[in-house]
Amino acid sequence: MDIIARLQHRLKHGREAERRLVECILADLHFAAHAPIAQIAERAGVSEPTITRLARALGFPGTRDMRFHLAQALAIGGAYLRAPAAVTADLPPSGQIIAKIASGAHAALDLMTTALGEVDVESMARDISRASQILVYGTGGSSSMAAVELQNRLFRLGLHVTAHTDPQLQRMSASVLGPGSLVIGFSISGQASSVLDAVTIARQYGAGALVVTRAGSPLAALGDAVLPLTFKEDTNLYKPSSIRYALLAAVDILALATAEAIGPAVLEPLRRVRHSLASQNIRDPSLPIGD
Repeated sequence: MDIIARLQHRLKHGREAERRLVECILADLHFAAHAPIAQIAERAGVSEPTITRLARALGFPGTRDMRFHLAQALAIGGAYLRAPAAVTADLPPSGQIIAKIASGAHAALDLMTTALGEVDVESMARDISRASQILVYGTGGSSSMAAVELQNRLFRLGLHVTAHTDPQLQRMSASVLGPGSLVIGFSISGQASSVLDAVTIARQYGAGALVVTRAGSPLAALGDAVLPLTFKEDTNLYKPSSIRYALLAAVDILALATAEAIGPAVLEPLRRVRHSLASQNIRDPSLPIGD
């Protein structure tokens, strides 16, 4: 239950006393979740029965359950209930925004570089280059992007690779794999259930598993090889997560290492891809292969 959304609805549609109470609760969730009922009523300027009526209007049997859900909402999403102090003023100059994004990207890549110090990327690349079929799994925003991008990088090396971001397709495709095939799973948290399930199913039928995820996570435990992600989230809640840059770096690391593992044989498929674009009048050899 999203108690915050329900409170915001009551703030618009409740009676006057109820609206005062909701304003008091939303202004200080910690107080509302932990203070005695009498103190909450006094601060809001309402009677104690008004608090009980609000709890029932929200779908709770009493105030105890309402306060439990308030504490839970505070723990899960409390940081998002107030705008960061630095952002309440005028929008920072564009130069500051650019610097924040760039510094976040650099920090994410630096952390990843440190984490990969002892990782045998060459062995991972050999497994990818020798696989008869490769399925790449990712779910959510960043991991889905990484899965599709790895497909984009590997197919042009002449490899049989498909990315799946749909949970059911992940399970179904994993079930038809066998020895000699490989699954590559992306998950920042290492807890994405559909990716965990698909990798488990694939391994059950003899496929190998390479995972890009947080070290020590459930997904990491399933991988024959792990490309570990180390990250530290920014306190600016308006700023997109910089971990995406680390994911893209992981994709490029695997792609480059695999191309080098295959060797000169990758040149012909790359040439064909470049040639296929010439019909679209994309003839500048200095441009990347593909838009």
